Amino acid sequence: MTLHHAACTATPLPRIKLPACPLCGDMLLAPMLAEHVSPQHVRNHWVCESCGHSFRKSFRVEARVADDVLAE
Repeated sequence: MTLHHAACTATPLPRIKLPACPLCGDMLLAPMLAEHVSPQHVRNHWVCESCGHSFRKSFRVEARVADDVLAE
């Protein structure tokens, strides 16, 4: 299996909604730090550029491999 084949047959990741600051409501673009707790668990550390409030948000990623990729 080549990298090209794996990339072309990959299932698109679900879209993740970017958070807004819980204090001022300003939209946040990127986390200050992404902590990979496990292969399926990511904890993002956010800091609002407008008001300086910091907070964390966690999410889980479902890892899937297509059956035809495993057969190769």
